[in-house]
Amino acid sequence: MNMWAKEGHYDCNFLCICVLGDDEALSLAKEFSHQMQLSHCINGYVNKEEDLPTWGQLGCKGFIVLDENHRVVAPTTPAFMQVRGLAFAHVEALLDAVCNKRPLPSILPAEYAVLSQPPDELAKLKGCQGMIIEVKGDLVHFGFMQGPYRGKAMELPASAVSALQPRAGGGCDGGGCSSGGCSDGNCGPKACTPGAGDCSEGGCDGTGTCLDEAFVNSSLDLVSVKVPSMDEEHADCAVALRDLATRRNADALEAVWQCLSDHFEHEERLFVEYGFGAHVNENLSARKSHMEDHRRILDKIRSVLDTASGPTAAVSAGFVRALLQDFHDHTSRYDVSYAEHLSAKGAR
Repeated sequence: MNMWAKEGHYDCNFLCICVLGDDEALSLAKEFSHQMQLSHCINGYVNKEEDLPTWGQLGCKGFIVLDENHRVVAPTTPAFMQVRGLAFAHVEALLDAVCNKRPLPSILPAEYAVLSQPPDELAKLKGCQGMIIEVKGDLVHFGFMQGPYRGKAMELPASAVSALQPRAGGGCDGGGCSSGGCSDGNCGPKACTPGAGDCSEGGCDGTGTCLDEAFVNSSLDLVSVKVPSMDEEHADCAVALRDLATRRNADALEAVWQCLSDHFEHEERLFVEYGFGAHVNENLSARKSHMEDHRRILDKIRSVLDTASGPTAAVSAGFVRALLQDFHDHTSRYDVSYAEHLSAKGAR
């Protein structure tokens, strides 16, 4: 959002509003501005409960887009933690239409879709579900989430696909993109893999997905959350994840699941004990959204473990890469939000 505001490509305002609704709102807004380096968009806060909005959601769930008359164009958009960069492509497609006073596109990146009218040579694929990865004029990149092409992407006429669900809340709710559909990593134009660039020796598993040492080290370089027990447990999780990156089997993945599960449970107890994130409006609850991301990550791991043939079953480099990115983003986007509150309350 800050980059969009800086570039000035879109004739609109970008607002980030802290909806804590109490005296801590200003300090949290300042902390978030510092963490996210919000120097070009508008950063504000609501510090009184009676002034809180009556609907909406937190930024981690996506954006709210209004037109020039403040009419709601999109009450929510796909969440970054679910679909990565596709979430931004979705918003940019909306802004291109709104700012240029054009009708909204019939289909957008990160939307679920069904192959409803396939070309004759692909008739057997009719009804396959997937995700729109990229839109280029009258063509779309369609990432298959089921059928013989599951985990692959194909360029198709836009008329061949139909949106599967209402636009509000589109995206990979529940992790379908990375764990249920594009099983070898995050969705992207190239067969749903992260597109990491050149592979270093030993960094690929034959699917075109890279898992090199530089990426692993960068993903496990974690920011302090100012709560000693949480920093220690993050380090323990990093050790387990590094072992998974080395061994890439179900046994190592099971160890990661257990380590993360124990850590998340402890973290959630601290939320309750020190009163973090509760909100009169559940849609604006930082605690609720934080815990939902815990469930998303654990469910993503469990879906792979449940289909593994045994402890030595291979886990793809793409999945490991996506999981490392998930953990890094969770600590840097979600966990930093409780740092000031819990440390000020004396959490150890």
